[in-house]
Amino acid sequence: MKKFFKTLLPKLIPFVERGMCIAAFYFPLVETLVFFGPKIYVYSSLSFRTFYFNSFLKMAKFYNNYDLLMFSFMAWLFIWCIHRSCPLTRFARFNIVQAILLSVIFACLGTVYHYSPIVLRESLLGVFFAHSAFMGCFLLIAYCSLLIAYGRIPKIPIVSEGARLNMQHFG
Repeated sequence: MKKFFKTLLPKLIPFVERGMCIAAFYFPLVETLVFFGPKIYVYSSLSFRTFYFNSFLKMAKFYNNYDLLMFSFMAWLFIWCIHRSCPLTRFARFNIVQAILLSVIFACLGTVYHYSPIVLRESLLGVFFAHSAFMGCFLLIAYCSLLIAYGRIPKIPIVSEGARLNMQHFG
């Protein structure tokens, strides 16, 4: 039995590491759901609305109810990953920092959208912006998750450079 675990452990570690990297994309997903989800799913079909209210709304409500706790955890995770104090590999740290930076970008986009004038938000341009940001986030998360599952680092133009600079400066 001990021999079995010794052979299984080196094969299991990359799966756990990649799973943690993909799980870090929970932050940008929920940021997008909080800011753009209600706008998207109100104008969608009944099946999409039901799906949103049954699954995504629970995540968004949790994030809204405990927003300071989530922000504190995200800030702690960011600091922990950019310094070499965590036992993770550079691949995992880089992808987690990249996910947190994406979350910050989508939080800024959502805040700008939320505080824009209601005339602009409810116009065709506002609805287009909400749909574009929502689908862009989902496609970006799918792209990153697929590359991480294959063991490669996703290249996102501004975000990857920011993550690299943070890792280089502090680590």
